[in-house]
Amino acid sequence: MKQQITNNKQQRELKKVLFLLILPIVLFSMFYVLRSAQAQNQIFTAIPPQLEINVKPGEFVQKTIQFRNEGDSTVYLSVAPKDFIVTNTTGTPEFVGPQVSGRWSASSWIKATPGSFATAPGSTTDIVVSITVPIDALPGGHYAGILYEATGGAPRVGSGTGAGTGVTQVVGTLVYLTVEGPVTENALVKRFEVPGFLEFGPVKFETEILNRSDIHIKPKGQITVKNMLGQVSTVMPLEGRNIFPNASLVYQNNWETKYLFGRYQANLVAAYGSGHALQATVYFWVFPARIALAIVLVIVIIILATILLRRRRKAKELEEELEEEKPAQEKTP
Repeated sequence: MKQQITNNKQQRELKKVLFLLILPIVLFSMFYVLRSAQAQNQIFTAIPPQLEINVKPGEFVQKTIQFRNEGDSTVYLSVAPKDFIVTNTTGTPEFVGPQVSGRWSASSWIKATPGSFATAPGSTTDIVVSITVPIDALPGGHYAGILYEATGGAPRVGSGTGAGTGVTQVVGTLVYLTVEGPVTENALVKRFEVPGFLEFGPVKFETEILNRSDIHIKPKGQITVKNMLGQVSTVMPLEGRNIFPNASLVYQNNWETKYLFGRYQANLVAAYGSGHALQATVYFWVFPARIALAIVLVIVIIILATILLRRRRKAKELEEELEEEKPAQEKTP
C-alpha cells in the first residue's frame, strides 16, 4: 500500500515537471504565431514602383507619388532618397551611398515632401518629389530610390526584400533620370542559350543582354522559333525590363509545349535606345528517343514474330506433305 502511494506521488510530481517544461514552449509558439500574423498584415505599396523622367541640365521638376497602407495598423514612416545601382543579372537594385554610386548618383538632387508622416490602415499619402538637376550634370542616366522606412518603434515595412515591388521590407519608388545630351548607346547579346538536344518540351530559353551604355535601356523584341520546314512554330516576347548601365539582365522564356520533332531554329530580334538592334540565333533538336526506341522494339518484335510464324507454317506444311507421301510408299511392293 505504501509503495502504491509513493508511486502515485512520483507520477504527480513528474506531471508537474512536464507541465512546467511544456508551458513555456506553448506560450512561445502562440506568441510567434501572433507576431507572424501581425507581420503578414503589414502590407504597403509604392505607387508607381518606377518613375522614369527625362530632364535637362539646370532643370527643376516636380512629380507626385503615393504610399498606400494596406495593412491593419497605423505606421509612422520617414521618407528619404537614396542612390541605387545594379550589379546582378536579376535587375535587383542595391541601395548605396554617393561614394559607391558615383557617376550614376541622383539622391542629392531629390527632395521628398513630407519627410515623415503617419499612415492609417487603408489610407493613401501623396508625396511630392522635387528634382533640381545641376547645371553641370553629366548626360545619361542617374538613379535613386524614394524609400519609406518605419520610425518610432513601429513594425518594419512589409515582409520581403527589395524595392518598388509593392510588398517589401524597404518599400520605395525607383527613379530613373535621363539627363539630355550626347550619350553612348551600346548593348550586346551576351548569351542566347537553349539545350541542344531534347526529348520533349517545354523548351527553356535563356537570354543575357549586357548594357554598355551611359543610360539604362529597355530592349523590346521577341524570340521566333521555326521548324525544319521553315514554318513559324511559336513567337515569345521579351519581358520589358530596364537594364542598368554596365550591368547584364537575364531573361527566361519557356515554350510550353511537349511533343515536338526535328531540328528547330530560334531567332532573337530586339531593339533598344534610339533604334539600335540586337540579334542572335540558336539551333536545337527535339527527338523523343525513348518513344522511338519503343517503336523500333515493337517493330522488331513484330518482324521476328512474323518470321517465326512463317517458319512454323512451313514446317507444318512440310510435315503434312511427308505424311501424305508415307502411305503411297508403304503400298509400293
